[in-house]
Amino acid sequence: MDDPAQTKPDPVRAGTSTTGPDRNWPLNSWWVAAHASEVTEKPILRWIAEMPIAFYRTAEGTLAALHNRCPHRFAPLHKGDVEGDNLVCPYHGFQFAPSGQCVNVPTQEKTPAAIRVRSYPVVERYGFVWVWTGEVERADPDLIPADLAYLSDPAWHVVWGYLPVSGNFMQMKENVLDLTHFAFLHKNSAQITGWDRPPAVEVANGRVTFRQLFDMQPLPAIYAVPAGKAPGKLVNRDNWGTQLSPGAHHGAVDMHDPDPGPDGLERFALRIIHLTTPVSIGKTHYYWAMARDHGQPFDFAAMRAQASVIFGEDIEIVEASQEMARCTADHDKAVEFSVAADRAAIEGRRLVQAMVRNEAAE
Repeated sequence: MDDPAQTKPDPVRAGTSTTGPDRNWPLNSWWVAAHASEVTEKPILRWIAEMPIAFYRTAEGTLAALHNRCPHRFAPLHKGDVEGDNLVCPYHGFQFAPSGQCVNVPTQEKTPAAIRVRSYPVVERYGFVWVWTGEVERADPDLIPADLAYLSDPAWHVVWGYLPVSGNFMQMKENVLDLTHFAFLHKNSAQITGWDRPPAVEVANGRVTFRQLFDMQPLPAIYAVPAGKAPGKLVNRDNWGTQLSPGAHHGAVDMHDPDPGPDGLERFALRIIHLTTPVSIGKTHYYWAMARDHGQPFDFAAMRAQASVIFGEDIEIVEASQEMARCTADHDKAVEFSVAADRAAIEGRRLVQAMVRNEAAE
């Protein structure tokens, strides 16, 4: 698996993204920074919304997230060690509490109260580490989508992975809001057919949801094999997906086999989770997860390899589009056309744009 610590913004914003040169993410939002298993007593670095953040666990296992720049001589704090609850700067040994307050300067008895770093609200939920990048008083953990609770349900099998993306986070979000690309981009890897018409779209309560019903259609192998079904068997599929927040989306395949046979599954479900966190205008952390309520536990290595192929196709086209935007001299004059199948993606874009505008107006 690729190391997310290697994903960081360019030293200078080079060119533009497909969405333009300006920040297009809200700050008052929860973003996934890591899988919970990645954060230990050894600090790690994540660039989130163009800010370097050091994540670590205290001696009791509590999460902490501090701005990764020591205010003494600007050394990166994630290269230091944890002593008890405190993160120790690797350069001169200044110690910072989870609150961000410097609590010890080794070379003097009194520690100036003014020495501190920013502390970020951080929550472990559904197997992931979520960080809030906006105003601290607005950091309500209840804003983390409760819809993802099945990720912590022992009745569901779960697998996860990480892939870096050299593209804007909204490109990845819009990609999973329009699955008509399956018939073209994933025609060989996923072999999921039928996405040949616009889905129904609903916008409500700050979310956008699309839904497509497939009545008695051949079941692709990727869905059939875990359920013990023959690939190609005719079943009913309810495909839907919801943009839950700026950083979280999940898709669903709810399946119904009206002729399951003896001991066969009549109803079974799969969830595909896409967690997109902006690194910069042109880079994204992409954590994904899959969950199913049937079959055997996932073979992590096999599933990650398969996901790297399918999701890798998404990333390849997103990165190619990003490269076009950065390198083509007339991109600022390019006109983007949308069609009926783009409605969910456009509505998702509008919801996030409204959040950014509202923050700017405050």
